[in-house]
Amino acid sequence: MRTSLSAIIIASLAAATFNVRADTLKNETEVRQLADKVMAAAGKGQTDDAYAAMTPYTLTDINTLDRARLSTRTSRMQLEQYIGGSVGYEFIRSEKVGESLLKLVYIEKAEKQAIPWQFIFYKTSAGWALSNFSNGDNINSLFTR
Repeated sequence: MRTSLSAIIIASLAAATFNVRADTLKNETEVRQLADKVMAAAGKGQTDDAYAAMTPYTLTDINTLDRARLSTRTSRMQLEQYIGGSVGYEFIRSEKVGESLLKLVYIEKAEKQAIPWQFIFYKTSAGWALSNFSNGDNINSLFTR
């Protein structure tokens, strides 16, 4: 039985307050470097390290992010019984909407299946910050319709 991580994370992030002060990234190159760092940890099965890398840059309050991290860790242990452990990651694509939103899409490679990860960054007056992210088992989300 697969557990949808994206539903858990999206619900947690939707409940977050957005009055939180996040560190920002100066440009799209730094945004990509941060997402690569998160995915490098995820690709090694190091969920806590992946969340720690993105925490300073998220617009979500820390308590909401920590609950999502703990939920993801638990779900991942169950999911690994079916798809195996993490064996790397791959960048899939980026999509920019206007000048203020940037989505980066990756897959975390597991032994038996890919796990989609999506990051949405918002350009604030101070710089780029992580507005939303999700990961889960909806592999169809990677394909254009």
